[in-house]
Amino acid sequence: MPEKQYPSPWADRFQLKYAKVFGELPALLRLPKFKPSTVQSPQTVLIVNCCLIGDFVVSLPAITDFIREHPNAQIDLLISPSLVPLARRLRGIHRVYNAPSVFKRTSELRGSDQRLAPSYDQVIVLRLSESARRLLKTTSYRAIRTYLVPFLKHGLQLATRPSAQAKQLTEFNFEVFGKFGQRPTHLCAEEVFDFTDAPAVNTPQGRIVIVHTGWGTRLHLWPVEKWLALLKRLRELEDISFVFVGGEGEGQIFDEISRGLPFPLHSVIRQYDLLELVTLMRVSRLFVGIDSGPRHLAHLVDLPSVSLLGPGPKSFEPLNRNATTIDETECKRCVTFYCPWAPTCVGKIEVETVVQACMKRLVAPAGAGGV
Repeated sequence: MPEKQYPSPWADRFQLKYAKVFGELPALLRLPKFKPSTVQSPQTVLIVNCCLIGDFVVSLPAITDFIREHPNAQIDLLISPSLVPLARRLRGIHRVYNAPSVFKRTSELRGSDQRLAPSYDQVIVLRLSESARRLLKTTSYRAIRTYLVPFLKHGLQLATRPSAQAKQLTEFNFEVFGKFGQRPTHLCAEEVFDFTDAPAVNTPQGRIVIVHTGWGTRLHLWPVEKWLALLKRLRELEDISFVFVGGEGEGQIFDEISRGLPFPLHSVIRQYDLLELVTLMRVSRLFVGIDSGPRHLAHLVDLPSVSLLGPGPKSFEPLNRNATTIDETECKRCVTFYCPWAPTCVGKIEVETVVQACMKRLVAPAGAGGV
């Protein structure tokens, strides 16, 4: 029986770590306002996309569509430092530059001083930080398109409509490129990226299940006791190895879960860069976790996945058919940064629901398509 919700303590009602995205607005407003938005047949293009993992993945349909339409153009990327190892493998990209996003996470603080190419025909800004704006001042360009108008429209939509009606961010990114209406979102990672000579990674024995618990405030987290129950049930299958992935703060949750189980777990938390993580996912059997960057990487490489969704707009639709999403959201006016209830909708998800979704994926033949 689903858990009954009760009023939550005020201290537990907010998750503001993603509110920093509104800090992009001042940098956007300071960009040149009187340059044309396009040029005919640009030969040199810079795409600016300083964002987090999930945003980068859902921008790939629009970026790769642009690359296909301009096969003779020299296209550079300016992205967040943590995205560089994977972005360098993107087919059709000439050079990759980096600047921290507005989130300035620990993984983004290892960029080096640099200057962009001397000039570009076209600059297309998908996501911007003040650091990226300053770097843009090191180059010149004939035309610039930005996401200012789509960003304001999307913000208005989130403020006035139910979260279930939120626009998909894949569509948002196409609008920045000047294309409107729903666009195909399925990607084949092997076609989009060049994985030749990708780094080898250590893999445990058996079928690998990637686990991402997330960290921080409770709004999007599944309780530790439910993770313990899930892993015990999945362990009843033969030849299962659990590998935990993640970044800042997730080591503590891994330690807590590890102490509560009678079998060993594996962790690459804060050990693998994105290319190494993608390499691991390409030889794994399942991803299970919260709505997160690793979830979107699983979608990207067509790894079967089971994702536990919390409150807020569901703007990140899966990029493959092997994705299962579990969503217990019932509030008509669900918002991203605030939830007055305990447990939250993700906390209400029952262990047996997740077990059955994972079992369905694990017993299917490797490489079988989902529905």
